[in-house]
Amino acid sequence: MRIFVQRLSSLLRVWRSSERNYSAAAYVLGALMCGRRSGTGPVAWVRGWPMPDLRAGRGTIELGHVGLYPGVRLHCRETGRIQIGDGTFINRQSRVLAAREVRLGARCMVSWNCAITDWAGFQAPQAFAPVVLEDEVWLGCRVTILGGTRLGRGCVVAAGSVVQGEYPAGVMLAGAPAEVVS
Repeated sequence: MRIFVQRLSSLLRVWRSSERNYSAAAYVLGALMCGRRSGTGPVAWVRGWPMPDLRAGRGTIELGHVGLYPGVRLHCRETGRIQIGDGTFINRQSRVLAAREVRLGARCMVSWNCAITDWAGFQAPQAFAPVVLEDEVWLGCRVTILGGTRLGRGCVVAAGSVVQGEYPAGVMLAGAPAEVVS
């Protein structure tokens, strides 16, 4: 019952907005993805084709009130878990792949062509470690987040960076491998 009330209040907020027609269409299209995920939703499928690809397999995909752009892929391997918080947007052609666990907090912004995976890298081909991006994390285009990464609240990652490791709240990262620049 609580999830239904949360979804209804989110839809009413959209209805009261100035871009009601566009928003309504985005949420109607997002409703087409109902059977492939759980969570408080609703999901907005934003502007264009191809439809976002959600594949939970035996795992789970839990989405809050999120916006998914065309070409986004959310895939769980085996019993993986993907959890994405309210107000998060994932832009075109980005991938989130989970063998164990990937968590994105609320109000995160993921630019186009990003890859977020819990795979730990080439040195340990079968090793997986959880990925946690706390609230309000911003990823520039073509960022790669590898297993074992934890980004604190408000971190910003520059375009083209490769990130692995734990970083405190509010830092800016750049480079491959990523280093703190401010």
